[in-house]
Amino acid sequence: MATPQEPTGASPADGASSPAEVRATVDAGSGGDSLPAASAPPTEEAPPAAFDRRAQVDHWLTEADSLPGRIVELGVGSLILLSCLLYALQESLFVPAALKPTLWRLEYGITVVFLIEYLVRWWAKRYSLRYLVTPLALIDLLAILPLFPVVNHLGFVRVLRLLRVLRLLRILQSRRFFFGEITQEHLLVARILFTVFALFFITGGLLYEVEHPVNPDFPSIFEALYFSVVTLTTVGFGDVTPVTKAGKVLTMVAVLAGITIIPWQLANLARFMLSERDKVEVVCRHCGLRRHDLDASHCKACGNLIYQEYDGDDDA
Repeated sequence: MATPQEPTGASPADGASSPAEVRATVDAGSGGDSLPAASAPPTEEAPPAAFDRRAQVDHWLTEADSLPGRIVELGVGSLILLSCLLYALQESLFVPAALKPTLWRLEYGITVVFLIEYLVRWWAKRYSLRYLVTPLALIDLLAILPLFPVVNHLGFVRVLRLLRVLRLLRILQSRRFFFGEITQEHLLVARILFTVFALFFITGGLLYEVEHPVNPDFPSIFEALYFSVVTLTTVGFGDVTPVTKAGKVLTMVAVLAGITIIPWQLANLARFMLSERDKVEVVCRHCGLRRHDLDASHCKACGNLIYQEYDGDDDA
């Protein structure tokens, strides 16, 4: 008796696959890989991982909106101020001579840290030559030049140590600091205070370098700082005066810089305060801008519609 043959086609009720599903199964099996094609992209996206790492390090070095960024900003800022203090102590009279080599070693160690930071910043910029000629990168380079023995014996290298204070400009580029975010008004005030401090410190240091070998009125850096303060504040007691031509030229340049840069920054602060006086606190739902004009109906940053409460006629 012949064995009955199984039907070649099955009804949907039998739970069998449709011809289209059978073809899909065969096509998938013929490829030799049961994983879908969408699983391939992770292997293709692996090469940009190095770029992402550089971008993340660059973000930590430039922004203080994360814990690593705050640590970098606090550490670098503290080392800059400490290096300025060490320079002043080495050129002072009340510090024992036996202690000055130790102070010099500490300053040398800080310069090594600055060199490492400079190289890491360049690496994060993918060794861009354009980055090396930016103002902040040039200031960083001048700050580490005293580290190299080839140029360390040159007299002008001692002056370059004074320019390390300008590295604080990098911190004042953004409103984000290691302790939080400040307002634009407070940032402008911080820049003014930094300008005054930098003018006093650099002018005093330069005057000390050119005057103290021949002028007994400048036995240490503190007398030079005293002279720069009373001169730039237009007090001018006259008890300490430069005698060299270089010292007199530096004094004139410092006074001119003081009466141009500081009033210019004060004008920027006054202009900002006047512009903010006629604005209200309304947060844009699209871009997050907080300050808008009294009569603004759209955000001036993104053009999104904003809503403001205003006094109008009750009959309207």
